[in-house]
Amino acid sequence: MTESNDWLSWVDELIKDCADRKATANLRAACAVGAEGDQQTGIEALPTVYRDTRFRSLLEACWAATLDSLHITWEYEPETFTLPSGAKYLPDFHLTEIGVWLEVKGPGIPRVEKAYELGEMLACDCPDLACTCRWPGGEMVIVGHPPTAINPWIDEAYSHWPNRAKAKLARRHGGFINWTSTRHHNSWMTRCSGCARTSWVEGQRLIRCPACGARSESKLYRDFENHFEFVRLPWLSGRSMQPDDEPAA
Repeated sequence: MTESNDWLSWVDELIKDCADRKATANLRAACAVGAEGDQQTGIEALPTVYRDTRFRSLLEACWAATLDSLHITWEYEPETFTLPSGAKYLPDFHLTEIGVWLEVKGPGIPRVEKAYELGEMLACDCPDLACTCRWPGGEMVIVGHPPTAINPWIDEAYSHWPNRAKAKLARRHGGFINWTSTRHHNSWMTRCSGCARTSWVEGQRLIRCPACGARSESKLYRDFENHFEFVRLPWLSGRSMQPDDEPAA
């Protein structure tokens, strides 16, 4: 990409950010009357507009921005499931190119039972070496948690940085993506060396990329390895630098 294209891309993103900010301000003003806090967390949900999509909370919008930064295609609340228990469940995101559903939860992780039930429902029963499903092992269901904060004072990579620079980094850094698989498996994130997509993998997905089918040769990262940065949208928050939570589904 040329320097001219970089500049045009930056200007385009800035215009979109300004449009999102204006739309969010109008939306929150309209929703201000009668707004209630989340009884599970005591945090008021802040409806947010990001890239022409209206999210129930800032946390969900931050996850959408994070998925964009990882070049993961997403749909917001596209389908309601009827679970084996008879309960209705509307997951937050469908990651269409990698066969993953993502449920976003804020502090306290209130009520994740439906996400775990959906994970069991979407799992396949094929033998490990003879799976013929479109998504090896079936579609994954991931629970996304609040980001893990960066701590440059204990990270050896920043040991030579002055304290002022460390403090600045801690303020501006979005933290790291934090997640759990609903199938009680070890789960990883990886960037495919074939198609350059970032995806979650576990079980049979460790062999080949779920998006392009290329044999996996990329490094795998667990959630505690702090490799993928979470994207905050502080300019959309209005009152807080921290993403908020939405009422539990």
